[in-house]
Amino acid sequence: MLLCLIVLGALLASPIEGTPSKSTAGSDQSGDPGWPRERYQDGTRLIIYQPQVDDWKDFQQLTWRMAVSLTPKSGKEVVGVVEMKGHTDIDNVAKVAIITNPQVTGTYFPSLDQATKEKMEQLFKSFVPSTVSISLHRLIASTPNKETPAGVQLNNDPPKIFVGYRPSILLSVDGEPVLSEVPNTNLKFVANTQWPLFFDPGNSTYYLAVG
Repeated sequence: MLLCLIVLGALLASPIEGTPSKSTAGSDQSGDPGWPRERYQDGTRLIIYQPQVDDWKDFQQLTWRMAVSLTPKSGKEVVGVVEMKGHTDIDNVAKVAIITNPQVTGTYFPSLDQATKEKMEQLFKSFVPSTVSISLHRLIASTPNKETPAGVQLNNDPPKIFVGYRPSILLSVDGEPVLSEVPNTNLKFVANTQWPLFFDPGNSTYYLAVG
């Protein structure tokens, strides 16, 4: 929502020849018309889609990006992404952040050759105002959280690997075998496993009741 106001300020900073296009986003109590937004200037049509804030360094230097669509006069529509930055001054009484000297730091028009990309960049720059006003509450809410999540202790020891060259069954025993006497036999029962596992002390051999 914060980013909506970035472009809203840009749209209000200079005369608009057209009207905002229809948007799927709902309006709110601040009068936000939603996205996308449309501008006309000297026959050129600009559509700005909802921006994304990348960083607000020291709560002064703001950087953001947004998808745009430019249709030059007597030209074809071109879609790209624009990155911008600006310095913020805070009005705590009005709860407004004012971006001064907004600058274009990067433009991406993947479908164009280098010469045409430069022309589109200059065309977009002609729409950039000298200042942009943003709701302070939305700016704070939309600033990325840089807190590092708590670390987790992991056990990276490699597991034991068992290799068998004949039909086998892997039994799980909780620690060393705990042997219990089996009445009226010479066998002992392994108590700390879920399997019916027996031990014959006479020949030191384990037997599994299976099959």
